[in-house]
Amino acid sequence: MRPLTAGKALEAWEQGQRSDLSDRALALLAAALPEVERERLARLPIGRRDALLMRLRERTFGSVVKGFSQCPQCNTRLEFPLDLRGYDVESNLRRRVSTGALSAEGFEIRFRLPDGSDLSEISMFPEPEAARRFLAERCILSAERDGRPASAWELPDTVLERLGAAMEELDPLAYLPLSIDCARCHHQWLVLLDIGTMLWQEISVSAERLLQDVHTLATAYGWSESEILGMSDARRRFYLQQIPQQPAAQAAPAKRPPAR
Repeated sequence: MRPLTAGKALEAWEQGQRSDLSDRALALLAAALPEVERERLARLPIGRRDALLMRLRERTFGSVVKGFSQCPQCNTRLEFPLDLRGYDVESNLRRRVSTGALSAEGFEIRFRLPDGSDLSEISMFPEPEAARRFLAERCILSAERDGRPASAWELPDTVLERLGAAMEELDPLAYLPLSIDCARCHHQWLVLLDIGTMLWQEISVSAERLLQDVHTLATAYGWSESEILGMSDARRRFYLQQIPQQPAAQAAPAKRPPAR
């Protein structure tokens, strides 16, 4: 996997404007892995998908992420660093297990791990309990009790909890709780690491800044968008730094960028 170039990041950002959160993560992976079919990426277990997103983030922006959370008690907005090297990305990328089995309270259940398409589907359910049942229904391959087929809606809450725990054991990067301690009121709470949303927000900020740079350089030099995007970040920054030093009369004529 290569880091996202300016052009690829911009394409993914543009495509993601019409998508929900899970599809935005898919758009980023599709841009970074054009050789992999989009449908195959959508069917990756959540932990493996997020491992790929962690690797993409590290190669594009570095391993240390700035996380943000708001204290539910005093409403203070907190910033905290998160080093992605603390997660075992390599072993999760090598993991090929996608199905499992569970025996609990007389139920015999075969299931598959949730994937990105499941998250997209359950996003339509505002109630957590309904979303949980619908997700279980999608992921359960078969369920029986005393030889009789059973649906996800018949499973007791305790069995659903054990099913969730079994899924987390098979796909450890799919559920990553972070313990946050408020520096102001010392309240402690848990948040879930959503690397897809975090990376998308970074890509969005980067894309909007890049478009502003394109506008500035195109106005000053007359270069096309493709010519500006084809430059390295260092060269774009250099030309941007020159613009305030140039007299207005010299900034108007169109110029071609120097050969690379």
